This record gives sequence, structure tokens and C-alpha cells, in this order.
Amino acid sequence: MLEVATFRQDDPAVLVAASLACRVCLSGDVAWALDGEPQEDPSVVCRCRACGDERRVFLAPEQALRLAVAGP
Repeated sequence: MLEVATFRQDDPAVLVAASLACRVCLSGDVAWALDGEPQEDPSVVCRCRACGDERRVFLAPEQALRLAVAGP
């Protein structure tokens, strides 16, 4: 299943966190790490601390930049 982040570059941090929340248990307690190059299929690997679900979420380059600047 391909998942794409739904936040905009100028969204508040709470909407960014909601976009990366766990799809299984809906927890917002998610650890994430950027993966790949920002210009070539950027993505973030998300792991839920509550249930352990792990998934890859693909990003637009501006979303990857936002997460790179903000940090986990």
C-alpha cells in the first residue's frame, strides 16, 4: 500500500503530526526518520510506539524539507 503525506509545507505542527499518526491504532506517538534523497522519492519511515506498526510514507520535496528542518 502506497501512503502519501497530506500536510502542506505551511501547516501547523499539529497537522504534520496528524498526517504521520499511526494508521492502525491512530496513536500520535510515532517515531519517524527521513529516508532517501529530498529530490528523488523522499519518504519518512514511521514506527508507532504504541502498537509497533511500521510504514513508509512518501513525501513531496517541500514536505521532506519541512521535516528535515523541524527534526523529529
